Amino acid sequence: MQTPRHFSRRQLLAAGAGLAAWHGTGAHAQGGEFPNRPVRIVLPFPPGTVNDAVLRLVGDGLAQRWKQPVVIDNRPGASSIIGTDHVAKSAPDGYTLLANITLVVQNPALRKKLPYAFNDLRAVTQFNRQQLPVFVRADLPVQSVTQLLALARAQPGKINFATWGLGSTAHLLQEKMRVDNGAPMTHVPYKGGADIIKALLSGEADVAVADLLSPDAHFKSGKLRVIGVTGPARPPNMPNVQTLQEAGVTGFDGYNWLGLFAPARTPDAIARKLSDDINSVQADPALARRFMEEMYVNPSATTPEQFAQIVDRDLQTWTGVIQRVGVALD
Repeated sequence: MQTPRHFSRRQLLAAGAGLAAWHGTGAHAQGGEFPNRPVRIVLPFPPGTVNDAVLRLVGDGLAQRWKQPVVIDNRPGASSIIGTDHVAKSAPDGYTLLANITLVVQNPALRKKLPYAFNDLRAVTQFNRQQLPVFVRADLPVQSVTQLLALARAQPGKINFATWGLGSTAHLLQEKMRVDNGAPMTHVPYKGGADIIKALLSGEADVAVADLLSPDAHFKSGKLRVIGVTGPARPPNMPNVQTLQEAGVTGFDGYNWLGLFAPARTPDAIARKLSDDINSVQADPALARRFMEEMYVNPSATTPEQFAQIVDRDLQTWTGVIQRVGVALD
């Protein structure tokens, strides 16, 4: 497998030398201060996901702040590559942006060729961090990830592991369990969260990973059961659910995240305004509480430089995981 090129934080921030003066050319689009027309945020996933819900709420807040429409443009397909490529090749003026999850730093290691270069994008800000649950259908006889691994070892290939696609975080988790724990399960990719839930409820699949929002009603009804969670610590609302690290599944002790990216040559002043305004919108106590209590995401507040550091670190981390499990998509 070809090792992807490593990009430094400096390259991720590639937008010229130094911050453009606020009243200079970077802070003003042609005809007035940015933004003076609708802003489009491309989400390379279908509607109905927690990320879609988050973006629409943030977009509404930005539209009120800017007095300009903010359009959420769902462009799913090819593990987010279609939407990412569109933004990478768009004009670097701040009016076409990308919202993507950690998949954006996984794809360079999963594929030898992408239609864009990773440094065609620049990091702008992190919307939030998310812990992802590992859950099973109610009649599967396991109460923890440790027990799931034992069952998979006892019945090699008999456990169906549903994911939202080849190369997804869930798929990489399944492969990591196989390689590091000798627990082979059968990978079954689906188009999205709704299909995954249907598969578990019907008995077609046994275990899955998704955001906490999609299957929440089925957790409460007892039709599905959470047995583990990503992230460095047990979530406050699930104190009895072990982390993957506690179960011996390493490399998944961080958070999934949703972040904003722009074409690489987008001026610093525009990137900073986007970051500052998104942080201000998400700082609203009522909205922040809604994110945490209804959608199970933790809002972030990062500068472009801070988010670039996160992106650079996770690019290295996921490259190591992908090389370890030997997943390649071309």
